[in-house]
Amino acid sequence: MCRLVIYGDIHGCYKELKHLRKSLNIKSGDVEVCVGDFLTRGKDSIKTLRYIQQENILSVMGNHEYKLVRFINHQKSIKENPIKLDSDENHIINQLNSTDINFLTNLPLFLRFGPITILHGGIQNHKNLDTITKKDKQHILRLRYLDKEHRFVHYGEEDDSSIFWADLYDGNEGFVVYGHQYFKEPKKSNYALGIDTGCVYGNKLSAVIFNNGSVDDYSIQGIDKF
Repeated sequence: MCRLVIYGDIHGCYKELKHLRKSLNIKSGDVEVCVGDFLTRGKDSIKTLRYIQQENILSVMGNHEYKLVRFINHQKSIKENPIKLDSDENHIINQLNSTDINFLTNLPLFLRFGPITILHGGIQNHKNLDTITKKDKQHILRLRYLDKEHRFVHYGEEDDSSIFWADLYDGNEGFVVYGHQYFKEPKKSNYALGIDTGCVYGNKLSAVIFNNGSVDDYSIQGIDKF
């Protein structure tokens, strides 16, 4: 029986990913997907990147990968690169080979498996993933909160009246599994599941396992940060 296994934000936590896969007893035929942000912040970003490729683990684009891809694309220009990297990001960029770059630049914004949609940040109810604009892409990568009129709220500008997007999501783009926002435990909403449980911050790495492609038949497993 094939399973769909989706991992939360890994952020370079290579050892935890390996141990979580071992605990899940991954078999041939299982489909594995990351919700993005498998790079940066943790100590083993390059190992994680190479391991994901080696093990044929799929991933959607996270905002951290997107920043690096934008930097790489701007490097082709003779103009000064407008994307500024921190020391960790520079370290990653300097270790990338052509295979790594090809993998990163071709990460999709979302993936669909029947009724299940995987993306990094979130989706607003009136948006269609198949007809998104460049601005929409930025929002899908970074969405956390909406205001009272259900408009995108930039990070750090949320207040007591802001509403987390998944609490308003109506399921128009399927049952969404996402990362980006750190929760101590996976966050279950009516039509969405958040599985970033902050491994890189000392909590745990989580995965959701769907059986038979059904949104009603899944389990969640995690492994504590070493």
